[in-house]
Amino acid sequence: MRVLCLIPVRGGSKGLLRKNALEIKEGISLLEWTIKQANKVFQYDDIIVSTEDLELSNIARNVGARVLDRPTELAQDETTTAAVVENVLQHLDPEEKIYDAICILQVTSALRRKEDILKSIKMISSRKYDSIISCFELMNIHPAKQYTINEIQGLLIAESILPESHPLQQQHANRHQRAKVYQRNGAIFLVTRKHFIKTGHLWGGCIGIIKMPFERSIDIDTEDELKKARFFLEQNN
Repeated sequence: MRVLCLIPVRGGSKGLLRKNALEIKEGISLLEWTIKQANKVFQYDDIIVSTEDLELSNIARNVGARVLDRPTELAQDETTTAAVVENVLQHLDPEEKIYDAICILQVTSALRRKEDILKSIKMISSRKYDSIISCFELMNIHPAKQYTINEIQGLLIAESILPESHPLQQQHANRHQRAKVYQRNGAIFLVTRKHFIKTGHLWGGCIGIIKMPFERSIDIDTEDELKKARFFLEQNN
């Protein structure tokens, strides 16, 4: 199974300004860091950076990565990653003869490791899964303990977000009896070409998960999150 590694990155940012070009460690930008991670797993021809931004394009090319110039209309706040994937595939493999799966490495989820990516590829290559996502376990948050507030006849009423029949509806169970719950952390998305063509989604169907610890599940969108990621790398790499 041949996997395309896509690193989607744009110049605009609602949170941390120009975050994708900011230093994560020892003068290395978030984009360059992600490219270096990809290089440890994928062949050169199977890695592509999609961007509309000149600075980011130069960063990628300066470290030897291939770049596909992204149309400006696909670099907006509302642009989905799925739309970017479709654009890349139209350029690199329009006849659907080269790539069997697509791996997306988000630049802002920088604390993935080589073994995380390799494990995801092994799982998708088994052809038992439609998609693979990286996750971390929610330790103190559980949907059985969550509610929405609705106004009914002038009263504010708490209603569980899960119906009574849902298998995770374990309101009266203690923490050790509840089923474990995981949250996507954005570090790895891996989907078969077949599932993506069928649904247009980057995950779904039979989903496998790559478990990552909470401390490596930082999605950088603020200065504080960037500082936490830098500190983690200083202490652990």
